Amino acid sequence: MSALALAEVPSRSGDLAMPLPNGWIVGPNVNGVETFRVAPTAGVPEAHASLAVVALASTNTNPPLSREQRNSLGGVSFTDLRRNVIDKMISAGGWVVNDRQREIGSHRVFEVIAQTPGGKDGKPDQVWNFYFTEIDGRIYSLTTHAENSATIRLANDAEKFLSTFSPLEAKAKRN
Repeated sequence: MSALALAEVPSRSGDLAMPLPNGWIVGPNVNGVETFRVAPTAGVPEAHASLAVVALASTNTNPPLSREQRNSLGGVSFTDLRRNVIDKMISAGGWVVNDRQREIGSHRVFEVIAQTPGGKDGKPDQVWNFYFTEIDGRIYSLTTHAENSATIRLANDAEKFLSTFSPLEAKAKRN
C-alpha cells in the first residue's frame, strides 16, 4: 500500500467519519480540534495534523462582488485567513512563506505555507501548511506540520484527505 492509500478504518470522532491516509492516527479532540499523529515511515520523521472549524460562512444575503468572491471562502476573506496564520506564526517565532488558492478534489482551498525555526535543543525547522476550505456553511482548517524532509509526503496525504473530506452533516444532507 502506498503512502497515499487511505486507511480502511475511518476516524469516528466529533463530526468526522471518513478514511484517513495511511499512518494517520487519531489523537485527542481538544476543544473541538481533531488532532492526528502521522506515524514515521521509511526514515521520514513523525508529523502532526489537526482539523477544526475556524469560522461559519457569511449569511449575508447580498451577493459578493466577483472580486470579493474570488478572494474569499464562504464570505471570509483570504486576508483574514492569512492574518490568522500570521498571528500563529508570530507567537511561534515563525513566518509565512507563501499562499495560494487551489482546487483539491471538488473543494476550493486556500493554502498558506509557513515555517518555524528549529530549536536550540536540536529540533529541526518545521514547515506548516494551513488548508482552508468551506463545506456546508463552515470553514474548516486542516493544519499540518513536519520537519522539511517529511513535507512532500505530508502534503500529498493532506491533499488526499481534503479530496475526500465530507463532514457527517454534509453526508446526511445529500442522502
